[in-house]
Amino acid sequence: MDFVTPQSIISPYTGGLIKPRIKTREYRGKIYTEAHWICPDSGQFVRKGVVKVEDVNTNDGTSSHT
Repeated sequence: MDFVTPQSIISPYTGGLIKPRIKTREYRGKIYTEAHWICPDSGQFVRKGVVKVEDVNTNDGTSSHT
């Protein structure tokens, strides 16, 4: 997945403005922040990408390894 900047884009389906939906998920000891663009008029998926990747930290400040 490509790294992206979460900014509004024009829908290729309707020409309307699409604001990204920011989602986070944890996978293999890292937290991925992603932006998903879905056309609000048609409901069609347009694109997604990674905004940032961070290590999962425990309360004592060390990384957890699973």
